[in-house]
Amino acid sequence: MSDERIGWIDRARGVGMALVVIGHAAGGLIDSPLGADEGALRWLFFAIYLFHMPLFFLLSGLLVGERIAADRGGFLRGLLPGVVWPYFLWSTVQFTVIVAMGSLVNRPAGAWLPTLLALPWRTVSQFWFLYALFWMHLAAGLLLTRAGKGAFLALGIGLKLLVAFVPVDVTIRLVANNLVWYALGAALGTAGVDRVLALGPGRSMAVNVLAAAVFAGTIGLSFNGVGAGFALSASPVLASEAWRPGAIPAALEGVWFVLRLASSRMGRGRAGVAVALLGRRTMAVFVLHVLFIAGLRIVLVRLGWAGGAWPMMLPLVVAGIAGPLQVEHGLRPLRLRRVLGF
Repeated sequence: MSDERIGWIDRARGVGMALVVIGHAAGGLIDSPLGADEGALRWLFFAIYLFHMPLFFLLSGLLVGERIAADRGGFLRGLLPGVVWPYFLWSTVQFTVIVAMGSLVNRPAGAWLPTLLALPWRTVSQFWFLYALFWMHLAAGLLLTRAGKGAFLALGIGLKLLVAFVPVDVTIRLVANNLVWYALGAALGTAGVDRVLALGPGRSMAVNVLAAAVFAGTIGLSFNGVGAGFALSASPVLASEAWRPGAIPAALEGVWFVLRLASSRMGRGRAGVAVALLGRRTMAVFVLHVLFIAGLRIVLVRLGWAGGAWPMMLPLVVAGIAGPLQVEHGLRPLRLRRVLGF
């Protein structure tokens, strides 16, 4: 695989990670008194949740076929240090901090020990992504080469439709709802993404602006059917609405737009270099960003912040990205990154 192809994947991951941080910063404010009546902030959150997790799962599946074909045993063994260990370690760390903070957090936590003992089947906070990724990687390792990419994608489509109409446990729903995006990435591979992107006109700024406009339109279409209480909804309700089957066109358009931007000339300047760096540090930012965002929000509120929700977004997002990157950089000389799961 060429360096450029790796480059656009890194840039796409970096964009995805930035969206995760922005979404969690917005979600934390929505669920706090500061964002109680912030309708526009809910629109931002809803728009991000339409496609940022589909993007991450698709990117996670892009190279899985090559990795399994090269060394399926090594791929499966790598799940323990690469996915399972960070899931249990950082779920425990973050949940312990949440319990210690008591009523200062938006949603005070339940019992500490029962929650940790239930981690094999009940996720906490953002770590559901690692939980779902483990099962998707495991399913790919066992089924992808035997059943084929088409059958694996059909399984993902079937499960997404199934959980749209059949009540299932929330943890199972998170896996089943997102397998289709991972399977789509596995079916396409990097060569498939190149072919899809090549179907459109040249990768100019005008085309990217047009794609952004189309995505805005699909966001509006996805809003059809959302409950009348949208302007007052909590972030989990908004996230659930964003993952309805009717929102799939917006998810596809959003993913396509990010991939197009990451592979275009616009993604290769100084900003592209910075985004690619973020893309290569996604695990550190993923496991740590909520601690930085929530911690800073609590501190600012305790200090008497009077600027409202929107002005607080910038410092929260900066803290959610820069804080974990600084921690990761500081730990490099100590060679502790593998022990810490990133």
